[in-house]
Amino acid sequence: MAEHEFVPYHAEHCLAHGRVLVLAPHPDDEVFGCGGAIMRHLAAGDPVRVIVVTDGALGVGPDQPDPIRTRRDETRRAAAVLGHVDPVFWGWPDRGLNYGEALIGQILDAIAHWSADLVYAPSWWEIHPDHLTLALASAEAVRRCERPIRLAFYEVGSPLWPNRLLDITDLAERKRTAMACFTTQMAQQDYDRHVAGLNSFRTYTLPPEIRAAEAFRLLSRDELRAPPWDRMRPDAECSLKDLAESLRRPCGDFEDRLSAIERSTSWRITAPLRWLVQRLRQRKMSR
Repeated sequence: MAEHEFVPYHAEHCLAHGRVLVLAPHPDDEVFGCGGAIMRHLAAGDPVRVIVVTDGALGVGPDQPDPIRTRRDETRRAAAVLGHVDPVFWGWPDRGLNYGEALIGQILDAIAHWSADLVYAPSWWEIHPDHLTLALASAEAVRRCERPIRLAFYEVGSPLWPNRLLDITDLAERKRTAMACFTTQMAQQDYDRHVAGLNSFRTYTLPPEIRAAEAFRLLSRDELRAPPWDRMRPDAECSLKDLAESLRRPCGDFEDRLSAIERSTSWRITAPLRWLVQRLRQRKMSR
């Protein structure tokens, strides 16, 4: 199995074209995770709608008398830098996003109202509960769509397994300016430095002239209808943790191909060499 089957060795200039819906679990995630992609879509003339799902109130210190308004003002300033207007705020409570029909239905309504062709959402590799909940609900909503739309997972707090890399070299400084609009968040942690580091890391498999890239997992509606993705339907007997763990396990074609490698002649022939390498490593560690 070659490296390019795990991570792309080339970068896209734009993931796709059409009407774009961006779902952010908190004010700032749309910039951190896919700010470059948003700018690419806008430059291409694609209509973009950004929805911030929770109020982000827990991310503001006690010195702010109106945390929700503060976070929304920061989001609007960042939106102006990226080039889009009128972000939508749903107002779910911070760390209070619940996976279920209410959220899935709200996302389906947003997709239908905007006639979205492409939906961006945080990935199901995220560890923050609001990020993970929104990821699973977005995937389920896209899976149920009658039209063949696509879902692009983006990364914020945890790296994802990408099948698309987006070159944002020429947009990196503008993205940093947009991230700086979230002053309440930068006061708590150097998120701009962390995100810039992640975007730099994503150029590892790319040509040297590409200095920054955003990573995405792009999935079609039909791919989301195949096992194990079809397990994302709400089920009283299956917890959010169970869903997340089932999605993070290797599955399907990956397991079949791994099994084929282990049955191959080359795998059997190289078994003594692998044993020797393991013993040498153990000996080195014991010194």
